Amino acid sequence: MMENANQVIARITSVLSHALRVSGSSPPASLDEEIRQIALESLDLAMQFGLHAARLELIKPSRGDEIRIGSSVHDCEDGDCDKGTRHVVDLVTLPGLQIIGDGRSETTFKRVLIPCEIYPHQ
Repeated sequence: MMENANQVIARITSVLSHALRVSGSSPPASLDEEIRQIALESLDLAMQFGLHAARLELIKPSRGDEIRIGSSVHDCEDGDCDKGTRHVVDLVTLPGLQIIGDGRSETTFKRVLIPCEIYPHQ
């Protein structure tokens, strides 16, 4: 990984230095260190995304689907006032977003971050 990061740092430094020379400017003394810091932070971020077992999932029923009003799907006018009732979807006004997994090893955990909002068929 560090070899790859060092290659990326060298390429970015080369391109920016060349662009600055062509424009008549000289590269600032801190250019190498700033590029190295950005590249290493990007590497750390990529590692964090790769290590976590959680994933995001879009909640978007199709027109005609039968859904149950609750924590993951709300009526766009009444929210979850009719919790537990079944409706047929006429229009999705806002797709929902849920996280699956706890970021460690538990992959059956689900938590709704943003509930889906629908117009039920009248």
